[in-house]
Amino acid sequence: MTSISRRRRLQRADIIARIVHHIVNAIVVVLMGAFIAWVLVNWVTGCGETWITYTGERIEGECVLMPWRD
Repeated sequence: MTSISRRRRLQRADIIARIVHHIVNAIVVVLMGAFIAWVLVNWVTGCGETWITYTGERIEGECVLMPWRD
């Protein structure tokens, strides 16, 4: 009788550990995806780049969600 309840507790703990593991993995995937999207958006908008026109005017690229660059 004791071994059955102990086995159920271990199974329950294993299920909870798996659920937590999957939730943490999902959060990491979402954060990494958001970071890669942020980098790509800033790359496409030319963040940190400067172009010089034929008149000599400097045009700077836009940075998205970078308050330290504005």
